[in-house]
Amino acid sequence: MARKRHRLSYARAPKNALKSTHPQKTRILFCLMLACCLSACAANQPGMIRDLAELPQDAGHYLQDAPPLFIDPTRQAELYQDFRTRFFAPWHRDSPRHPAREVFSGFRRYTARPIYGETNLPLPAAWIETMAHRASRSAYPSLHLRAIAVVHAAMRVFPTHKPVFLDPSEPGQGFPFDLMQNSLVDAGTPLLVTHRSRDGRWALVETDWAAGWVRWPEIAVVDRDFIAAYTAAPLAGFWADDVPVVSRDNRFLVSGRVGMALPLAAEQETAERWTLQVPVRDHLGRARFLKAKVPRSAVHPLPLPATRENAARILNALMGKNYGWGGLYENRDCSALIQDAMAAFGLWLPRNSKDQAGAGRWVSLEGLERREKKRRILEQGKPLRAILYMPGHVMLYLGRAPASGRPVACHAMWGLRTVRLFEKGAGRRVVGKAVVTSLEPGREFFPFAWPGTLLIDKLTGMVLLD
Repeated sequence: MARKRHRLSYARAPKNALKSTHPQKTRILFCLMLACCLSACAANQPGMIRDLAELPQDAGHYLQDAPPLFIDPTRQAELYQDFRTRFFAPWHRDSPRHPAREVFSGFRRYTARPIYGETNLPLPAAWIETMAHRASRSAYPSLHLRAIAVVHAAMRVFPTHKPVFLDPSEPGQGFPFDLMQNSLVDAGTPLLVTHRSRDGRWALVETDWAAGWVRWPEIAVVDRDFIAAYTAAPLAGFWADDVPVVSRDNRFLVSGRVGMALPLAAEQETAERWTLQVPVRDHLGRARFLKAKVPRSAVHPLPLPATRENAARILNALMGKNYGWGGLYENRDCSALIQDAMAAFGLWLPRNSKDQAGAGRWVSLEGLERREKKRRILEQGKPLRAILYMPGHVMLYLGRAPASGRPVACHAMWGLRTVRLFEKGAGRRVVGKAVVTSLEPGREFFPFAWPGTLLIDKLTGMVLLD
């Protein structure tokens, strides 16, 4: 399919206008026009918008005026205890947290509307029936097993790895918005197994923030001794993604990533490398620990001190990473970015944007003009402790841009809604990564940006994480 082109419009100068202008003015006018054209060309590069050219993609650039500690140490200690309690909560449940109506809600949601598969062709009604049969809904809950993820597992809405899309011809639908992708579950995450698919290939599991299907070989069952050892150990996090975690005999075990937690071994053997206890699955499907060494520079004890320098380092490790709907391909969407960044400081947050909107004190922005929204955010927002919310999207507030004084935020964004020239409906200008922007990214594309769809126009509130 040919890619739709989005163009900028420029007013034409009257004929012979330049000839009648003073030479000095002509040169000035030419330079201004050239600057505009160069700016437009930069913004017209694939994945590029003006904010990315004008605003340094360095979180620390905007945190110079933030408090040295963005959380009081006493308060952070309390929040970290809450984090640990929630992290291990699935192992201490006596019954499923999620009722059948909730865990099988996808069958109601997608039965009455056209859905499409990986070929972009409609899926037959029998496909849903096949999934319902595989899920064995009437038998839920059929299990009560404590387990742990031994790989980074894709949590699915139905027991299938196949994607499901709404109409791929519509903007904001089709790839990568796989409706079956619920979330990513990091290796080392405690789980409660509540059900198994009819064919035995899939387990329905609960974390503390989500429920869904993962492949059976991606988990291992834990016993009391394993739970006791894990819950007693100090936890470690990672400074960056894609950190190889390798066993003593040089076997690759897992990739460390920002936001995940693994237990530290009781005895640390060298100053240069830390020893982690990595959960693995044995031949009977049970969990056991393997010791792994990781460069000390790649890991940190949880929680990190809540300094602006540490926050900048964590956020910069995520900057530019590809957008990942529901954690697809081990990437992050908007809520996962904030959840993982805050987890490094021992702060628990819900997984989706709507729930994150309820995670703190709500400051309404509804009904305000753009200037008033900016003023309220600048006056009441706390850098690194405020989430800017619009339905379906969240951003972490960083503060004001030193050069312009405008509020800026860090967020994982897919793209901007645009007008398709000479066609009905909207298009998308894809950005597709974690970025720092103003609250008006894409403003340079007016009048070809969809009216009223600048982020600031859609912001409804700010959440203060007190």
